[in-house]
Amino acid sequence: MINLSERVKNIIKRSIIIDTLSHGPILWTEPFIKKTDELLALDLNPFKIVQELLLDFSKAAVSDDDYFNNLKSAWKDSGVNCVSWTLGPIHEKPYSLEGVRHNLALMTHLLENRGEFFVKILHAEDMRYAKMEKKIGVIYNLQDLGFIGTDLELLEHFYLMGFRIMQLTYNSKNSIGTGCTARRDKGLTEFGLKVIEKINQLRAVIDISHCGPQTSMDAVINSLQPVVASHTLADSVFKHDRAKSDELLQIIAEKGGYVGVLTVPGFLSNKSKTTIEDWLDHIDYIVNLVGIDHVGIGTDYYGYSLPDNLAKKIDELIGILGFRQEHRATFLDKMEDFESYEKFPNLIKGLISRGYGDNDIQKIAGENFLRVFQKIVG
Repeated sequence: MINLSERVKNIIKRSIIIDTLSHGPILWTEPFIKKTDELLALDLNPFKIVQELLLDFSKAAVSDDDYFNNLKSAWKDSGVNCVSWTLGPIHEKPYSLEGVRHNLALMTHLLENRGEFFVKILHAEDMRYAKMEKKIGVIYNLQDLGFIGTDLELLEHFYLMGFRIMQLTYNSKNSIGTGCTARRDKGLTEFGLKVIEKINQLRAVIDISHCGPQTSMDAVINSLQPVVASHTLADSVFKHDRAKSDELLQIIAEKGGYVGVLTVPGFLSNKSKTTIEDWLDHIDYIVNLVGIDHVGIGTDYYGYSLPDNLAKKIDELIGILGFRQEHRATFLDKMEDFESYEKFPNLIKGLISRGYGDNDIQKIAGENFLRVFQKIVG
């Protein structure tokens, strides 16, 4: 760790730090930048280019020891022990069945060949093991179940493959319910109710981060297990379709759930430059609203971690993901002092600056989510 206080170092050393939505650091070295430029020059679909780059990332992490050692160093600098990694969006058809299979293949290649550093998380104890052994735990998550259509069996198939967090919708409407950027939200469908029941039976985690307000509320009310919003924000702090209302945040907590607060700049505020202070405003508000035991960190460090030349092209097609101009969704903007994943300790420093004690920081950093995951998944 560089330029970190002893207190930050000690908190990181003692804590299980879990980012409930992120792929962690990906190092875009010169060969990746060169290939990006070459593919952009061919006028390829930028989502197809990302698909190719992530496959190359997985291969490099396995076959190139220098790259892998640099990757391990970046993880160490971050202090993070475990991430919930979405499989499906890094594809020319984001969140499709083909996209999930593609992303699962590259993740399988990475974890099975670098087991000395990565651990696939199937149970809560695996996260404790990862921390103890100084490894990185990876929870597989699905961030849109629209690809299952009306086939409940697919949920069990993907559970057996190791997926433990299942988000009901992304931004748009699907067979289960309505996403948060859709114009009208009529709540869970009849099939959506069956999906809730099935996920409960499987003992997987239901995630409502991108669900619309009524779909979110229906999920929390109808689930027999706690529900999480792994990467969201407070509507009362900044109005945004990705935010959750006070009423919804409270009922998530009342039923034993968890709220991870994201770091996406355009979602946190309408300022020209978003800082960690803006993120802390949402943390403080939700903690004061629902209590310290239900809040955590879900950075959503995913969308804004691409090479800038590629990010610009993807921004031009952002509507494919269900975002509109007013959502301020961009792959270019980065939160000040969290421009790279290695700067994750600055979030811990921020919590200290707001007066949180070490025990409460440990709760926010990972213990709260671990407790909920333990209750649901075992």
